[in-house]
Amino acid sequence: MLELFGILALVAVGVVVVGVVAIVVGVLKLVLKIALIPVALALKGLALLAGTLVVLVVVGPLVLGLGLVVLVPLLLLGGLIWAGVALVT
Repeated sequence: MLELFGILALVAVGVVVVGVVAIVVGVLKLVLKIALIPVALALKGLALLAGTLVVLVVVGPLVLGLGLVVLVPLLLLGGLIWAGVALVT
């Protein structure tokens, strides 16, 4: 009978120790999560900045090239219209 009480006492102590460790880990996790919010926001800001720069570096030359492709025919058309007006007047 005493052996049963001894095993029961060991199990009870184990449950208390595991419960205390779980509570400490939960509180530590919460504290670290709250403490690291500024770091997480800073990293998100840096990621947004890097993404913006990548978009500008990739899209900028693309828009410039597209503008040049559209600009050359428009210049030719404007020159033809100007020549036509000059010819008529």
